[in-house]
Formats: sequence, structure tokens, C-alpha cells
Amino acid sequence: MKSKIREKIKESIKNIGNERIEILLNLAREYSLKNSNSELSRRYVHLAREIAKFCNIRLGKRKKEFCKYCDTYFNSKNCRIRINSKKRRVEILCLNCGKKRFYGY
Repeated sequence: MKSKIREKIKESIKNIGNERIEILLNLAREYSLKNSNSELSRRYVHLAREIAKFCNIRLGKRKKEFCKYCDTYFNSKNCRIRINSKKRRVEILCLNCGKKRFYGY
């Protein structure tokens, strides 16, 4: 009986966590596109990552939207994206911290 209750609680925590992560990443996208307050955008990304850690939620494809090192949400002004056809990967260079991220395609 207790295990069913625990499962429901864990499931509800994950649902609430997913909702909050979506809201925070949408706000981060909005503020990074306006370029009015990049620090607020970075804070939203940091909070979303912390919620994902706490609730044990995988970010999946949403990880490609921000820098892993400085929590900057990527837009056309703060990153450089290249496609490397020889190594069959996408290279994203963060212009704030200078780190590179690689994704296969």
C-alpha cells in the first residue's frame, strides 16, 4: 500500500518538475531573444537544471538549447553553430565562455 502512495508522489513530483522546467526554459528563450536581460535568462536556465536534478528528470533534446558550462540560452547573437560533415556532428561554440558542444546528427 505504501509503495503505491510513494509511486504517486514521485509521479506527481516529476509532473510538476516538467511543468516548471518548460515554463523556465520558455522564459529564458523569451529574455534571450529580447536581449534585455541576459543574466535573468541565465538564472532561469540554472533553475531549470537544478529542478531537473532534484526531480531526476532527463532534459533530452532540451539540453541543446543552452550552454552546459555557463547556462547561457543560445540565440543567434551568443553562439556560433557549424556542421562538420567529416565527423558527422554539429559544433556549437558559446561566445560567452568560449566552450564547444558537440552533437551527432
